[in-house]
Amino acid sequence: MTSSAGLVSVCQALIGMEEADETAYQWLINTDNKLHKTVNKIARLYDDLSTNEAEEKRGLVSGTSCYMKQYGVTRQEAVEAYREMIEVAWKDMNEGCLKPMPVSSKIAVRALNVARLVLVLYKKDDGFTRPELSLKDAIAKVLIHPIPL
Repeated sequence: MTSSAGLVSVCQALIGMEEADETAYQWLINTDNKLHKTVNKIARLYDDLSTNEAEEKRGLVSGTSCYMKQYGVTRQEAVEAYREMIEVAWKDMNEGCLKPMPVSSKIAVRALNVARLVLVLYKKDDGFTRPELSLKDAIAKVLIHPIPL
């Protein structure tokens, strides 16, 4: 999970926030913190799930192929297991946001929003590496053709 940039993205999202003092950063980087673990897990699992076939074509080892080898399962079974792990991670994220914490709830909301962004990036395809596939359309819907209020 440490190869994920989820937590780094949360730290970047805190820049300029009044609530983002040293206590907030120390709390966020604490490895016992449920949000710390969950943001990284969500980012890593979505990335692995969306990029596994493309990475294997480039000669790289993907998380799902490691899972298949370790547990002796098919690709479909590995994908299903990843989806179950993602579902558990979202439940953990919700729990982490609902529990009392030593920092402002605005800090937890930033972590939640980074996880939501990861969902948008990888929902249909690898929107991080190839944004023209799905992210371009989502940005256009929000910024160019917004729903009038």
